[in-house]
Amino acid sequence: MTSNHNDRPVNTPRHPVGRSGPCDTPDRTPGAEPEAHEARAARDLRESDPAARAADRLFRLVMVFRGQMQRFSLDEGLEVNPMELKALLHIAHHPGCTASDLARRSDRDKAQITRLLQALEARGWVVRQPDAEDRRVQRLHPTEAGEQLHRRLHAAREAQAQALLNTLDAAEQAQLTTLLDKLLSAAPPPLSGRHGKR
Repeated sequence: MTSNHNDRPVNTPRHPVGRSGPCDTPDRTPGAEPEAHEARAARDLRESDPAARAADRLFRLVMVFRGQMQRFSLDEGLEVNPMELKALLHIAHHPGCTASDLARRSDRDKAQITRLLQALEARGWVVRQPDAEDRRVQRLHPTEAGEQLHRRLHAAREAQAQALLNTLDAAEQAQLTTLLDKLLSAAPPPLSGRHGKR
């Protein structure tokens, strides 16, 4: 009986589990490895620079606080953006301030501040009143509802800050305050509007 060569078992090359063969090379996005290497190199460079490390931590803390305030707004059912909250806090802390004061503080132009104040007035949180001596000047004041919201926001912000500061002892907190005061005193004044007018 003649054997049929087609009946012979075919010896298919096999690779050990977990190892890739010539045809199993995983797809790699062109340029992905150099980009990842550049990102790691940039991160290592930042970590080797004390000033860059400090700036990175400050930025991360700002983002933490901003995220917590946004979470508070959502939990309270407040449909308000961070800029509106910041403006309300400023007006509550400085009743009688003007739109120009707010523009300098927030680095926003006149049109943006006008829209911002319209939104706060529409929510019943802020009112504009003419200046007693110059009625062309409009003074900004929080309403009773604005004051109540400000107290809630202030309490939430204080609680969030205290939770973080509790990780430091009294001496460390005093040292941190001294360092932050030094940074604030060296910080440039805010611009008046987006075009840098002073």
